[in-house]
Amino acid sequence: LRNKSDSYVGIGNSHSILVNRISYLLDLCGPSEAIDTACSSSLTAVHRAVQSILSGECQLAIAGGVNGLFYPNTFISCSKAKMLSVDGRCKPFSDVANGYVRSEGAGAIILKPLTQAQHDRDHIYGIIRSTAVNHGGKVNSLTAPDPKAQAKLIISAYKRANIDPNTVSYIEAHGTGTNLGDPIEINALKSAFSELAIQNERTLNKHYCGIGAIKSNIGHMETAAGIAGIIKVLLL
Repeated sequence: LRNKSDSYVGIGNSHSILVNRISYLLDLCGPSEAIDTACSSSLTAVHRAVQSILSGECQLAIAGGVNGLFYPNTFISCSKAKMLSVDGRCKPFSDVANGYVRSEGAGAIILKPLTQAQHDRDHIYGIIRSTAVNHGGKVNSLTAPDPKAQAKLIISAYKRANIDPNTVSYIEAHGTGTNLGDPIEINALKSAFSELAIQNERTLNKHYCGIGAIKSNIGHMETAAGIAGIIKVLLL
């Protein structure tokens, strides 16, 4: 173990140094940013990368997230806050859900304009039609999301991409496995789809639409949770 005053300690634990080390190694000159929005960090990174490409800031982007579990302090605080599953199982959207399970990992995707990817004959795993971000504002507690804000976010993304809710066959949700957050997420989806149907003057068909969360397989990767969900969908 290195001494706490070692010069490498400050550099090695800096988020900005981490992302800029990648730019240094690959000789990339576009925006190089560390984004911390908690569990949505990697998804916000993807949003930022998409916006950079659309604005012409860059022609190619690497977006992702990494989560490492090195110290016990966060485990202890989350346990005291009764956020963790007592049986060590993450059960999204289950009637016996009792909390989430912390996990670690990393993932990244390479983004390009579709026309450029086709020209380069790249293997295209998926197409991002739109992205959107927002905040829930003032809510009852840290772990209580605002269903209205979530619904507005979904509506914004779907309208921007001109997607008919009736054509959606699968949704990769956040689904942490908590008996508070999961129902809010489901209700937000139902509210958003109903509102989109009204705005489009259509009726929602009674068709099958799967809803899942990768946390039932690998736990909650926190800052890297979003990119894990994206990669899961791309590999379906």
